Amino acid sequence: MPIVYACAASHAPGITAWPDAAPKDQSATVTGAFAEIAAALAATRPDTILILTSEHWANFFLDHASAFCIGRGEGFEGPVEPWLRVEKRTLPGNPQLAARLLDHCYAHGFEPSHSHELKFDHGTMLPLSFLMPSTPCTVVPIFFNTLCPPRPTPRRCLELGRTLRTALDAAPERIAIVATGGLSHDPGEVNHGVIDTEFDARFLDRMTRPSLSELAAYSDTELLAAGAGTLELLAWICLAGIMGAAKSPRVVAYEAVKPWATGIGIIDYGKAA
Repeated sequence: MPIVYACAASHAPGITAWPDAAPKDQSATVTGAFAEIAAALAATRPDTILILTSEHWANFFLDHASAFCIGRGEGFEGPVEPWLRVEKRTLPGNPQLAARLLDHCYAHGFEPSHSHELKFDHGTMLPLSFLMPSTPCTVVPIFFNTLCPPRPTPRRCLELGRTLRTALDAAPERIAIVATGGLSHDPGEVNHGVIDTEFDARFLDRMTRPSLSELAAYSDTELLAAGAGTLELLAWICLAGIMGAAKSPRVVAYEAVKPWATGIGIIDYGKAA
């Protein structure tokens, strides 16, 4: 069954943890954009959300750091942060779909790690707190290593997306895809609070044209120049690989929110085909 919907959104914890810190117009724009894509996603009646997300030392540390990790659990608890102001709950998984994606990857040149036990932090739970439809829906996460080298390259993430597309098209489930992370931010680092709006504009332009070759050509150095957290855009690049050049998303919202120390971007592919 074809993918029914796809989008990407930033997951800055300030969106829910300290919403009043941001200017009211920016906060309203961001929450309004989440409401818009939540309604669009719900209208497609997905059975499962495949969420492309980032690891923040919630599950792994230096004893294990894989390029990609597919969550194949029966359920996922989160958020791990009690201060996020997002209700803690357990989201149901889809271990059957996760296993099929894993087998397909291994048969086509990718060997992601996999786990039956993963917890969700703000990177996953914040967007899902806005986007999970009220109708029953399962979740399959794919985590990207954005924390310690060696990391997967943007080109490798794009190719992973292309590889996943074949398996997703063959799946019986109605699948929505959500990529989360970015845009420019440098959390807890020397440039904390600096937002590179020029980088963000270029990246969004490359996503929305879309220019897959330019997305694949990003280097660690280019991404890190816009902040360590900008590496989370590997998930967006994987989404671009899944969706291909024939489908162009639109920018629903972009705000450089200083109190949240992040360039907040939300894009929507609409009903995917």
